[in-house]
Amino acid sequence: MANFNGKVAIVTGAGDGIGRSAAKEFAKNGATVMLIDIKGADQVAADISAAGGVALSTTIDVRDVAAWDSLVADALHRFGAIDILVNNAGIVVPGDTAVDVSEDIWDRIMDINAKGVWLGMKAVLPSMIENKRGKICNVASTAAHIGLRNAAAYCASKGAVLALTRQAGVQYAPFNIQINSVSPGTTMTGIQKNVTDEQRAAFLPLTPIGRFAAPEEVAAVILFLCSDGSSFMAGADVGVDGGMVAL
Repeated sequence: MANFNGKVAIVTGAGDGIGRSAAKEFAKNGATVMLIDIKGADQVAADISAAGGVALSTTIDVRDVAAWDSLVADALHRFGAIDILVNNAGIVVPGDTAVDVSEDIWDRIMDINAKGVWLGMKAVLPSMIENKRGKICNVASTAAHIGLRNAAAYCASKGAVLALTRQAGVQYAPFNIQINSVSPGTTMTGIQKNVTDEQRAAFLPLTPIGRFAAPEEVAAVILFLCSDGSSFMAGADVGVDGGMVAL
């Protein structure tokens, strides 16, 4: 695994699942980690500290511009730079079809899953541009690549994440900032409580590896995309889906 000694990483959705695993791995490999979530981040930070790592937790909503501005100002004051941003926070809501999803739920999914990614990037990029270095990994999904049943707004939101990653990856590559994304398949995280048994049963035959991902498997790819190993990658997406999109 890569060495992140001296690096400062912000991870959203760090209270559970992929975000929690990524935050712990960053800390294990030397990074100072700022954990963001609406709940659960405090416990993850405590676990990291107990294991000898350095972590701070903040309870913010990724849709809150002022909260992002405050977080980034605090990070720059404390550490002088932000080296890594992982935009992982996201939600899924059952019964999400173009006909059945309500306008409120559509807006909530789009605001958290897509707008939250943009706001995170908007907050950290100025300092990365000034320092002429940075790594951003956005968590997209197989839903950005294929049409998942009962996931209209979710597919739309993750498609937006993928498109934004490509655009920003090209825009900021000249500043030595690598912006890429990862597209997980079905992963056993807390978000699965909002996925029906029927949906999970349908996904498994579509996964050639024959099982769902563990959060740690996705986190390993996130760490690679935030390491020196991704130095010639810009606007790329890496599938961690057990072969689902290739099928």
